[in-house]
Amino acid sequence: MYKKNTHSLVLSGLLAVIALLLSFFSFAVPFLPPFLKFDFTFIPLFMALLLMNYKHAILVSLLKNFLHIVLISHEPVGSIANIVVEFIFLSIIVLFYKKGMLKIIIGGILATITMTIFMALLNYFVFLPAYGYIMDLTDIVKNVKVIVTAGIIPFNLLKGILVTVLFFVTLRVYKRIPSTITSKFA
Repeated sequence: MYKKNTHSLVLSGLLAVIALLLSFFSFAVPFLPPFLKFDFTFIPLFMALLLMNYKHAILVSLLKNFLHIVLISHEPVGSIANIVVEFIFLSIIVLFYKKGMLKIIIGGILATITMTIFMALLNYFVFLPAYGYIMDLTDIVKNVKVIVTAGIIPFNLLKGILVTVLFFVTLRVYKRIPSTITSKFA
């Protein structure tokens, strides 16, 4: 039991660092606000989910975002929003991922819709006003409705589609990992 816990904790830390490194390879979407960026940090989260369990995937998310605040951004708003997105998506996809491809697609659609609704509301009432206040950007505070409807909602819909595709990619990679490796975490 002790070795299994040690392996899982070390792997969680390694996946968190990999996710942090992947966050450097982000890209903005044309016609959307430049602070909204896609990245590939969900791949280590999905790998933690598939190799270990939901609890460790959330742990990887928390570690990655904590490291991002401390080492890179020094502002909590974006990382807290990222934690919310990752929590919503992982919480819904975990209900569907062992039930076949069609169920994963349904889970991805549900996760995308839920993530879009929650992030629209949270950005409208909490995150954008807080970010505008922290960075002293009064134009963000004045244009919250426009930013949410023209930026946040389309971005989260696109991100949900991308993350669902990333789950399928991660699932294919996971299936190619030898069972001698994956059995240490089962």
